[in-house]
Amino acid sequence: MIGRNKEFMMLKELLLQVVEADRPYLVAVTGNEGVGKTTLVLRVYESVQKHFDCSAWLSVCGRSITGILRNMAADFSRSHSGMKPLGNLDKKGDKDLANMIHDYLGGKNFLLVLDGLDTLDTFEDIKCALPPRCRGKVVVTTSNSAIPAVICRRVLHLDPLLIEDGLGLLRGRALLQQYVLGEVPWPSTVKLVEKKILHICEGIPLSIATMGSLLSTINLEEVENWNEVLHMLEEANQCMPQSDLIKKVITVCYFSLPAMLKCCFLYCGMFPRHCDIQCKRLIRLWVAEGFTGRQLFGITEEESAKYILEELIQRNLLQVARVGINGEVVSCTLLQPVHDFICDMSQKDQIFSVYESTHQVWPLKASHFVAIHGEIDNITPNPLPREIRSFHFFGGGTNQTGILLNLVSKVKLLHVLDLQNIPIDTLPDEIGDLVELRYLDLRNTGLHELPSSLQNLCELQTLDVRNTPVRALPSGFDNLKMLKHLLLADSYGNRVVKLDAEIMFLKDLQTLAGVKLTQNVALGLNHLPKLLKLSVGEVEGGKNSLCLSESINQMKDLNSLTIKCAWRKEVQIQISNPLDNLEKLRVGGWIRDLQMWISRLSSLKYLHLWDCMLNQDPISSLQHLPNLVVLSLSKAFKGKQISCDNIAGYPKLKRLSIFHFEELAEWTKIEEGSMEKLQILTIGWCRKLKLPPRGLESLKDLETLQITSMSLEFAEEAKAISRSSGLNFSVVEQFASQTRQQKVT
Repeated sequence: MIGRNKEFMMLKELLLQVVEADRPYLVAVTGNEGVGKTTLVLRVYESVQKHFDCSAWLSVCGRSITGILRNMAADFSRSHSGMKPLGNLDKKGDKDLANMIHDYLGGKNFLLVLDGLDTLDTFEDIKCALPPRCRGKVVVTTSNSAIPAVICRRVLHLDPLLIEDGLGLLRGRALLQQYVLGEVPWPSTVKLVEKKILHICEGIPLSIATMGSLLSTINLEEVENWNEVLHMLEEANQCMPQSDLIKKVITVCYFSLPAMLKCCFLYCGMFPRHCDIQCKRLIRLWVAEGFTGRQLFGITEEESAKYILEELIQRNLLQVARVGINGEVVSCTLLQPVHDFICDMSQKDQIFSVYESTHQVWPLKASHFVAIHGEIDNITPNPLPREIRSFHFFGGGTNQTGILLNLVSKVKLLHVLDLQNIPIDTLPDEIGDLVELRYLDLRNTGLHELPSSLQNLCELQTLDVRNTPVRALPSGFDNLKMLKHLLLADSYGNRVVKLDAEIMFLKDLQTLAGVKLTQNVALGLNHLPKLLKLSVGEVEGGKNSLCLSESINQMKDLNSLTIKCAWRKEVQIQISNPLDNLEKLRVGGWIRDLQMWISRLSSLKYLHLWDCMLNQDPISSLQHLPNLVVLSLSKAFKGKQISCDNIAGYPKLKRLSIFHFEELAEWTKIEEGSMEKLQILTIGWCRKLKLPPRGLESLKDLETLQITSMSLEFAEEAKAISRSSGLNFSVVEQFASQTRQQKVT
């Protein structure tokens, strides 16, 4: 973080210092909008999180106290898997939620961040859930200077960046995509222009970073390009109020976007404020809406959408929210000023309508895109606008069933119906009348079955029924020849969904997840040339497994594969294709010669094996895989000894998990030079293993050693190794009902 090193260290020290207190220790980070409060606190939060028993990050601006408390309870309970999770949160009222959190945090050293706190009333409601006389730390970010004076013990105020720091941020962002960082010549002819840009940005990091990101899209060596950007910024500066600095910058960046990117950017505004938007979900929505154009020059619509996503992130209009361990962007979000800008644009041009209050009249106005945030009561039977093409529900209760019934019976040209997380248990037959529907998301609903009328949705591209009680699809799905993504069940877990359709006719299918391997499916897979992700379950030996092998051999573009064998059935998978594009493999159950097959998959990055009960040491036999980043093994070995004895073994491995090796008694060694990039090592339920491996002290990048239900000797020896070696990793002990974490120094 340019220009914030001092503040970073100050906040980190405040959170790590031991304080004897009769109430939680509160620290406020204040400053103007866009000055970098959230960014600073997030960096510190990630740095110190492992020192606390549990932690929660809450974006609280404009949210109901019920939603805040539910997220607070969920975040705390899942921040360490060894703690008993809090359940039935959706059925709890405010008082019950507060009491539940209060009891849960008792005696724990917790960290809580309240990002965007704008009123004292909100804090008073949250405070009721925090136990007195605890070791907890609370960090508040706010632009309201009156709040810290009332509630906080320490205040850290962020000023605008100094000129030198602002210049470094602008140049760094501008060079990010065009040059290899290092010795980069900066055009001397543009120094006056960049000085004027910095003057208008007033030292606000968000404005400077966004302008730098815009500059990264032009040829920096051409002065005319700089002058054009400066002219747009000066024009916005003159036309808009002085107080709207960030809005001016976002306006300039927005109007510099190509038309396709503008549509995709504005569409993100339908998601609730501070919402983490899953990238895969967003890409599929953009494609369903037709924003990405038709497939051209061998580039698929999904690839085009992915490029648009990367471009919006590069331009600082979308922020990265969560990154996978291999660096891939998993989810993104909109900063509040950017979200506000989109909402202002939408209100002016009637791009989309958002309903988030029980006092709003339904329907509010005609729009192509409609989103409901929370519950909307008192729905009137007013006619729905025929213009609606996209309908999204975010949260809420059963009151929205009425809207759904009204919607499917009145609006016939709908393209997108997003019902994820809505507690509905039936889907009306009339949904089959939505013949233009391309995207239907029913994930995390209470549906037990789907109506047979779905076979009429000939334009459908995406159907998602994951985490529902649905166990079989109705007949007629082979009519849905436009289907690209059929998401039936998660790749983890044993649930599968039966599909009787002749899937060989679904030539455009890219994703088939959670399907039961019947004879029809096994034979049909061989006719799906575009398949990128396949997850099959209840796989048995015999003809079906041989058909599966033949099909996988033909899948040259396959990126993700999950095979879940039927209980106690040994399966033979005979695959000669090296599957050069396969990056993710999950296998559950007994597969003959499994290690021999896996050892040829040099492109693998993620490997999860469970219930395999291998005879040969998997740690040793897989150590030559050159690109493996995550290796997770559960009930995958029945031997007594494992080792990693190759000096160059696991060159890219960052996370290793070993669970339920019931007979494992010795991990002989980790050869120096192997696993050199390992960051997280998790070992659990290996009760006969009394000592950590020799060579643990050579893992210089190790951050966390997580131990679940291991012997006391193992834990004590791990701490001793950390102390004697000087390594800076945490030893986290987890048990059935509590987590004990010790930072070893």
